Amino acid sequence: MSNPESFNKSKAVDEGEGAKAIDRQRPAHCMDDDIYKCLLKRHVHRYPDDGSHKMWMLPQLMILFSTGDIKQVANAIAKDMMHPIGSGLIASVLVEESIREEVIQRIKTLLKPMDERLHQHPNYLRSLKLIHRMNIETIHIEEYEEGDTEKRFDHMKPGSPVIVLDFPQRYIGDKPTAVITMSTFRNFKEIVRLYHREGLSFDSVSVWTAKLAQCFELVTRLPLPPHWTFNCVKVPVDFLLRNPESNATVTVTQNMHYELHAINGKYKTIAFPLSRD
Repeated sequence: MSNPESFNKSKAVDEGEGAKAIDRQRPAHCMDDDIYKCLLKRHVHRYPDDGSHKMWMLPQLMILFSTGDIKQVANAIAKDMMHPIGSGLIASVLVEESIREEVIQRIKTLLKPMDERLHQHPNYLRSLKLIHRMNIETIHIEEYEEGDTEKRFDHMKPGSPVIVLDFPQRYIGDKPTAVITMSTFRNFKEIVRLYHREGLSFDSVSVWTAKLAQCFELVTRLPLPPHWTFNCVKVPVDFLLRNPESNATVTVTQNMHYELHAINGKYKTIAFPLSRD
């Protein structure tokens, strides 16, 4: 006949081993009883899967002169702000001083909440913490208390995209920040200074102006970015790089002008529409 005491000890050992097995299955550092919530948090920390939350991937600089198309620029910014972590997105915008307020107001009317997967993303939350601590001016979706009929005291809507004004990316964080920065300039010298102040290795620059001479002037003043577009965005230029025929190639196709230049062993592409709608 078995000893009840030994049976109870055996049962306790079995239960203890079972509990340890469950603990081993529980994700490391997970203190939440809800495993699903814990896994979701871990997924957020690793999102997006391409690693663009860890390092800047092909960041884009946008430069808007007073004669440029404000509407198209604002639309491009608002579109990228719906999911501001990823590859090939607008990271910084430089706007000519005379149109600053007009651009801000236009962007405000277009902003929509970000992708829900980014609402609690650590990169975004880290940027918000710095913005609040430093009291940095931003463009965001505004909310007001029910009794504030005059709309005097707004606060940022949860999940709102954020555009930081007159504050560079390099001071917000060393990883993708989930925000766009916007600064103002008055001349070419200030553009060059603001470009370097951002602290990013921009892959592409999109210049918006009615004067092509201003675009080519910037290409010479900012020699590092390899890809340039004038009065357009996200134009495919891969075909230029596949089989370059010479150190300088000019191609016109489908109402688009393309240039490929080899400078010091590195290729630089330029693309712009031949006519503006």
